[in-house]
Amino acid sequence: MDFDKQFKLYQEKIKLSSSKKKELTGDGEKKGIRDALREKIRKSFKDNNRKQPKFHMQGSFSMNTTINPISAEYDLDDGVYLQNIDTAKPMNEWESPAIVHNWIVEAVDGHTSKNPTDKNLCVRVHYADERKHIDLPIYVQKNDTYYLAVKGKGWIESDPKEIKDWFLDEVKEKGEQFRRVVRYLKGWKDFRESENQQVKLYGGFQLTVLASYHFVSSDSDEESFFKTIEGIKTKLWIYKFIIFHPKNSSKNIIEHYTEARRKKFVEEFEKMYKRAKAAYEENDCIEKSKKWRKIFGDRFPLLKKDDCNDEGKNASRAATITGTTNIANTSGRQA
Repeated sequence: MDFDKQFKLYQEKIKLSSSKKKELTGDGEKKGIRDALREKIRKSFKDNNRKQPKFHMQGSFSMNTTINPISAEYDLDDGVYLQNIDTAKPMNEWESPAIVHNWIVEAVDGHTSKNPTDKNLCVRVHYADERKHIDLPIYVQKNDTYYLAVKGKGWIESDPKEIKDWFLDEVKEKGEQFRRVVRYLKGWKDFRESENQQVKLYGGFQLTVLASYHFVSSDSDEESFFKTIEGIKTKLWIYKFIIFHPKNSSKNIIEHYTEARRKKFVEEFEKMYKRAKAAYEENDCIEKSKKWRKIFGDRFPLLKKDDCNDEGKNASRAATITGTTNIANTSGRQA
């Protein structure tokens, strides 16, 4: 029995709705929280006689893989590209990351009822409902190279636009199913981390890269997800230590993770794969839905006896149309 329909119903539950997107980023008619924050920063720079910065969304939101979190916050990443740094000077004469971070902190302070957090890689703006935040990494472009202001380390070469372009090329090559598989992986991560807040898995970018390296296309989202994680599992012993950056094989995108976090990810992934294998091979539709819910939580459809009867009728109807009573789906399992 194939669960493509159930997977896509789950996808609709976790996928960001158009109304939520408008709330967070706005549209042509109404400002979202992102646009309001941008306006606040522009005004601050203007009031301080600084050339106003430019902005570019980055991260999962720009790649349309953001999901509705169960208990965590919506996480928006909006890159601030400074235009007032004299890049003709040597880099060691630029304003320091600490100084430019302070510009942004001063600009957003008071925008919400909560104080902003000045992190090493960005400035984070918190919202009162505790269901969303916006991270503001700060960049400078010199010629064709982008540099990120990292407190304590200096200006570090980093180009998030490159990641977005890479991902969109992957979707163009692999199809929209690839984007859905990324969301399924994020759905597992979100459920597991909300189920046990002591568990910290790999981030969304790392999961996206792993999915791209092992993606298997199929007529069924269930099969595509399972075959993709099956491929990842074959290389878990490597992914405990290194995952190559998709645009720069000299970079390890998990090098900043602790050994404990990397070990825990492998343990959790192996546990998830075993459960997924049992669900994928299950023929009883009620038990099958229960087993997938152990991975994705109660947002995944729970089937009842009547639902299973409907599935059986549909399978029989399809068999009659094709002239056979024993149809195999794309996975080779019997319908």
